Amino acid sequence: MIKNYLKIALRNLLKNKAFTFINLTGLAVGIASFILIILYVQDELSYDKFHENYDRIYRLRLSGKVANNEFNMAVSCAPLAPALISDLPEVESAARMKNYGFPVFRYDEKAFSEENCFWVDSTFFDIFTVRFLQGDPKSLKDPSSIVITESMAKKYFGNEDPIGKLINSDKRKDYKVTGVIADFPHNSHFHPDFLLSLYSYEEYQNTSWLGNNFYTYALLKKGVSEKEFESKIKELVKKYVGPQIQQALGISYEQLVQRSDNYEYLLQPLSSIHLQSHLEHEIEPNSDITYVYIFSSVALAILLIACINFMNLSTARSAGRAKEVGIRKTLGSDRFQLIKQFLSESILLSFLSIIFALIFVKLLIPTFNNVSGKHLDLTYFDNFTTIPLILLLGILVGFVAGIYPAFFLSSFIPTKVLKENSRSKGSKSWLRSGLVVFQFAVSVILFIGTVVVYNQLDFIQNKKLGFDKEHVIIIEKTDDLKDQIKTLKLQLLENPDIASVSNMGTIPGKAYGSNAVRAESSPPDETHILWITAADYDFKKTFRIEMAAGRYFQRDRITDSTGIVINETAVKVLGIEGDPIGQNIVALGGRPEQNNKVPIIGVMKDFHFESLHSEIRPLGIYNAQDQFRGRYTAVRIGTDDVRGALKFMENKWRNLASDQAFEYVFLDEEVGKLYSSEKRTGEIFTTFSILAIFIACLGLFGLAAYTAEQRTKEIGIRKAMGASIGSIVFLLTKEFTKWVLIATLIAWPLAFFMMNSWLEDFYYRIELDYAVFIWAGLSALFIALITVSYQALKAALVNPIKSLRYE
Repeated sequence: MIKNYLKIALRNLLKNKAFTFINLTGLAVGIASFILIILYVQDELSYDKFHENYDRIYRLRLSGKVANNEFNMAVSCAPLAPALISDLPEVESAARMKNYGFPVFRYDEKAFSEENCFWVDSTFFDIFTVRFLQGDPKSLKDPSSIVITESMAKKYFGNEDPIGKLINSDKRKDYKVTGVIADFPHNSHFHPDFLLSLYSYEEYQNTSWLGNNFYTYALLKKGVSEKEFESKIKELVKKYVGPQIQQALGISYEQLVQRSDNYEYLLQPLSSIHLQSHLEHEIEPNSDITYVYIFSSVALAILLIACINFMNLSTARSAGRAKEVGIRKTLGSDRFQLIKQFLSESILLSFLSIIFALIFVKLLIPTFNNVSGKHLDLTYFDNFTTIPLILLLGILVGFVAGIYPAFFLSSFIPTKVLKENSRSKGSKSWLRSGLVVFQFAVSVILFIGTVVVYNQLDFIQNKKLGFDKEHVIIIEKTDDLKDQIKTLKLQLLENPDIASVSNMGTIPGKAYGSNAVRAESSPPDETHILWITAADYDFKKTFRIEMAAGRYFQRDRITDSTGIVINETAVKVLGIEGDPIGQNIVALGGRPEQNNKVPIIGVMKDFHFESLHSEIRPLGIYNAQDQFRGRYTAVRIGTDDVRGALKFMENKWRNLASDQAFEYVFLDEEVGKLYSSEKRTGEIFTTFSILAIFIACLGLFGLAAYTAEQRTKEIGIRKAMGASIGSIVFLLTKEFTKWVLIATLIAWPLAFFMMNSWLEDFYYRIELDYAVFIWAGLSALFIALITVSYQALKAALVNPIKSLRYE
């Protein structure tokens, strides 16, 4: 019986080639889009789940509020992990990670400046699932040990056995390789290349609970309640943090809480970090769960649009199959058999579409990876669930697309459908109209979303940031030069095409340090967080920062070495009254015998040193002076010959750094990377918006063709009675126009709500322009009219004699 159903289904598909082509193309494109987006979503949801005990691993993050100053950080203090193990029996193991900085590692004659280096506790491997290729997981108990990844082993040692070899560090000492591990997979929220024993870090036994610069992870025992465990952490904080708050602020922990402030460590499930954590001092930039929801909705919407095409075309051509249904029922077929027959057609078409969709996916996945920044691949045999899921998708799509047409067509009554005028039956359907409205409503929403995303990106790229990011080249890892940084600056300035050079600890868009401070004139408990960095005398000139009051650091003023330059926001937040120049800022956390007062010598105009997602925060720049060993050196060039300037800079670098690679970035591109996820979103949105509109128009084209066919005799009569071509075109297009207008009216408020919610992630954002909504609606209407008008005009131009002969 199934074989018979499939044979009849195949004959019907071959008989109606236009119907088959439109549905096959629409479903194939829709399924391919669905698969690509689902691969993206699946990858996003898989982060950190390769660890065996990921559901019991938590990161402890700092959350606090002191004197109206809120802070949420991914880091915690050094003594937290040992206290978790000693004080809380619910903890199976705990480990700390501390960024090692940017060392230069050397072996033999090879030298490389590295970035992904961390000090870790020896318990690190008790918590995280790491595959050891060589060596002992317990080896990090030795202060001189280092564990490296497989790629680093090949980089430094080639085919040599790395175990026991010594790697020289310019920062500390020689480290002995005691283990080689597999590279961390891409779906991890951190990717260390070097893991060094934390015992080699001089501050690993730091007892300060107020200094937070470690990442702390805890593996809880099975059955431990997250909520109950967090309440115990609060008691731990009260026990250890309380006395240190009393010493630093002069108030007890209870008093801090009573005035609605807080200082606590909260749990973060490991698997939630990548999508739901956007804290200060994240190890790597994370993604956003919002995009998972958005793209999942888009995938489902596109698939539904493709299924709706099948529904609409199947019901629209119902008059053509009415006699078939009547005859089959007269010959004894029951409704259930007919439903199975029609469903077999839709499922067969669905499987044919999946074959083409898989070909599309295989061809398009490299391009999609390039746009999305992923490394996706559709493997059929590596995962035993892939093929069953594809088969299930084929059945599901076929069932969803075919269920309504199957029930609709099988419901015909033989005595009615076998009449001669049956062709006019079923030509109108409120459900079909509603489905077209849904298709175009989704298309208009995607269209508006695309325009809003690009308008926001354009706003970001053209907004004045308070500094000049153009024509600035950033030389990275200049701290590798140590005392020769000043020499590099002087040699670079020998080139007349180089306007200025500045060395600094960080650059706009990168992580800044922070410190708890207060104005000297403020009460001791009115503390605020000041974001800080160090820069030399030429920072203002190189970045073209404008001053609001006072002056920037000058070489001929010896007292400037102990001063600070702050921004306008810092003046407001610290509550400095009157002229800020000469007033002191008190840095907290030092010993009483130390002088923690820093005089303000200048106030900069606010500039965006972070992304436009957040408002400008208080910033202070310390005087690094000329002997500073900053990570970055900014070079402002005054020529269009960028290649020549770069060659000159590289030559000077190699004269001083010998075997060290010359690494540089352009400041404008580096600032642009802050919005890379939004750019990817815009590109993905654009691509799938075009596909959604294409699929919707494909269905509309087929629907218009069947509508024109059903009204062939009517058109012939109207033309014979003197109707013009324009009036007939209007007659055939007005109903479709009405559908698109209704879809637009439905899409507008939904798009406004969605895009307004998306824009809330930006502190500095555009206002939603109603012109965008009107333009999107008119564009959808224009595209729909172009699609329908072809069939309408084709029908209107047919000779009335032929139309009146049409059966």
